[in-house]
Amino acid sequence: MGSGEIPLRSKERGRSRSPERMSRDSRRDQRTDSRSKTVSFGADLNKLRAKVMKARLTKSPDLAELEKQLAAAMNGGQPQAVTEQKDKVVVLPRVDSHGRLLSTRSEIKEAARVAPDNLTIEQMARLERETEGEDTADQELAAQIAKDSRFSNDLEYIDDNSERLSRRRQEKTSEQIKQAAVRDYKAMEGMLDSCDMCFKQTEQADGSSLLKPPSYPMIALGNRVCLMLPIREPMNDGHCIIAPIEHVAGSSLKCDDDTWDEIGNFMKCLLRMFAARGQGVVFMETVISTRPSKAGHCSIECIPMPMNKAQDVPGYFRESLLASDDEWSQHRKIIDTTVKTEAAVPKDGDVKDQDRNHFQAREAIRRGGFRNTMTAKMPYFHAWFDPYGGMGHVIENPELFPPWFGREVIAGVLDLPPTVYRKPRRLKESHDQRCERADEWKKRFGWKRYDWTKMLEQE
Repeated sequence: MGSGEIPLRSKERGRSRSPERMSRDSRRDQRTDSRSKTVSFGADLNKLRAKVMKARLTKSPDLAELEKQLAAAMNGGQPQAVTEQKDKVVVLPRVDSHGRLLSTRSEIKEAARVAPDNLTIEQMARLERETEGEDTADQELAAQIAKDSRFSNDLEYIDDNSERLSRRRQEKTSEQIKQAAVRDYKAMEGMLDSCDMCFKQTEQADGSSLLKPPSYPMIALGNRVCLMLPIREPMNDGHCIIAPIEHVAGSSLKCDDDTWDEIGNFMKCLLRMFAARGQGVVFMETVISTRPSKAGHCSIECIPMPMNKAQDVPGYFRESLLASDDEWSQHRKIIDTTVKTEAAVPKDGDVKDQDRNHFQAREAIRRGGFRNTMTAKMPYFHAWFDPYGGMGHVIENPELFPPWFGREVIAGVLDLPPTVYRKPRRLKESHDQRCERADEWKKRFGWKRYDWTKMLEQE
């Protein structure tokens, strides 16, 4: 390289940028910083809420200090919009009626409009989340066809009227977007107030906020997922429920990888705990509706049973699923979600083989056949018989599929009466009685020995 030549990096660095480009880069940097702060704020807030609930359940002396920290963190959050009503200010969080964090950026939508074929997988996933609930191109075309009384399904007519048929609705104004955010906020608040599984934040007379625990007896609490006892009469003594802390409406498939890591941890701990007592476990999830207002808080039921009966459960579910719904269906009656993995048998206590089995089970739960086979956009039923998967069923006609289907099959295996699974009686308990029932459950089954959430306290 001669003395008069300049390296390419120096050339690029030496170029002067136009004011428009500098302004555009500055706005992009500000959006990136805002997005990273929002994600960090949400993760820290989840951990702080978990610490507050653990302190409340254990009656820790640090409860008052943790509640102050939570109130300060809530007041220091990043709002999206503010709505004033008399003297009360309501901060609209960056979530939709599904309870999921959304971005307010528009550059992905602009990129999809300019070059839709150049989007990355991450951008397409984010675009799908941002535009969920909006009309797609096919829906826009269907709306234009519905308005045309003279429509004829032939290529000549479509070519002659292509401009009118491809006309899209006018983009929403800022006021319409704001009103949509207000509607989503009210819908989300209504779902949280009526949900018995959610942690509710109540305002005190002195202006401070108090985090109220769910109506379900709490056994263990992670950063994103908790283990609870049923609020109604359980099917047996070991019956428990795995549910995310945040309100996820309907399907557990909407949860992210971190949430599924904790779900898998609870599954493996419960399997080990009941296996030590000579029992098998069946995990079940039933999603009857995909509408957030009707779906309710997603949950996975855990029902233990004697090992000899647990081995027959897959056959019972197979026969019951084949006879469910209509005789003719668009989907297979039974969808196998088992991940085929080769288990390593530990030789002379070889830790490497044990670690290999552990990571295989973790990946099967996190990215296994269930998450790759089933979809959250359709109602379904799924049963896990081990961490590697089980069998699923797409519910095509929710009116014909009973919401207690899984419990009914288990009741048939265990010879239980219909009152146990069909409409179990709700238990009327105070907060102290719920805590007492949870403590008795933990002592009876020795949960303390298998509780993985103790590791979180050491962090």
